Amino acid sequence: MNNHAVRLGASVLALTAVFATSGCAEDAKTDDAKSSPEASRPAASSTPSAPSTPSPSPSSTVVPRTTDAAIARYLTAMRALSRGDLKTLCVIAGPAAKKAEDEGFGKCRTTFAITRSMFSATQLKALRTATVDKSKVTRRANGNVDIPARAVIADVRFTAHDLSDMTLSYRHGNWFIID
Repeated sequence: MNNHAVRLGASVLALTAVFATSGCAEDAKTDDAKSSPEASRPAASSTPSAPSTPSPSPSSTVVPRTTDAAIARYLTAMRALSRGDLKTLCVIAGPAAKKAEDEGFGKCRTTFAITRSMFSATQLKALRTATVDKSKVTRRANGNVDIPARAVIADVRFTAHDLSDMTLSYRHGNWFIID
């Protein structure tokens, strides 16, 4: 990848995260969102409850507001990117994707398809088994979790220019990439 493509890919990936609450949430609503087990989890109770505000996630299960849960959600997004599962990726990265769209980038799925094409086959394969070094992850006072690219442990090294540093925020009972 040339430097321009790498920077664009990192920017698009970072910005795409904003779409979880809007642009990609609409994509997810039009698809069979329950077909992706990583995008949603079954409800904890058998009695569905109507949310007071629309949830960007098709899931009604509340996940823990922990750093470990944020890391798990991040890894789900990275694995979705590696497989080309843009539906799951757009649910998780919806808030960032919306922000990118507002700044002139395309819809979430289109933008992530372009972003994915900027990674080599070796990088995409490495994302399938990547982990995160929790000691390099920061939890902010506001509860958001920052996962820098240098925290990703994989068969290939990722930098902020390749993968981008990400911030996850807890919203509607789950973690979403917001920046």
